[in-house]
Amino acid sequence: MRHSLWQSFEFAGRGLRAAFWSQRTMRIHLLLAAAVTGSVVWLDLPVAETVVLVLAMAAVLAAELTNTAVEVVVDLEVGDQRHELAGRAKDLSAAAVLVTAGGAAIAGLLVLAPPVAVALGVGRPDVLMFGRLGALVGVLVLAVVALQRAGERSSPTGGTP
Repeated sequence: MRHSLWQSFEFAGRGLRAAFWSQRTMRIHLLLAAAVTGSVVWLDLPVAETVVLVLAMAAVLAAELTNTAVEVVVDLEVGDQRHELAGRAKDLSAAAVLVTAGGAAIAGLLVLAPPVAVALGVGRPDVLMFGRLGALVGVLVLAVVALQRAGERSSPTGGTP
């Protein structure tokens, strides 16, 4: 059955609402996106830097929506059963969100750190350099912790069943 363009937007809105109310991480990503948006307005960033941040935020939200869709389809297919490939699909989907969010966090720090430092009066290059290095190290630590926890996981279905 063909749907009108308006119906397609309604379906998409229904999906956004469902993700917002059912996924804690979606609410966290939206809260962070709101904070970044507030920073963009406060700092009056140039268009190019704003575009980088908007694309990074959109990529994270799209990855989270895709991850949610994968989890729903896997749960629909395997139900309460446990299956190694179902777990792998969920883990890979969650990893995509982690990679996207990590990249967005680095992009956000690279774009926002200099103007925030200037606005706060601490705009020294050494402070910014250490902040950027700290962000990169933080992302690496998160990746290592995620890999370690994945190795400790006892459920072969991955994610939440």
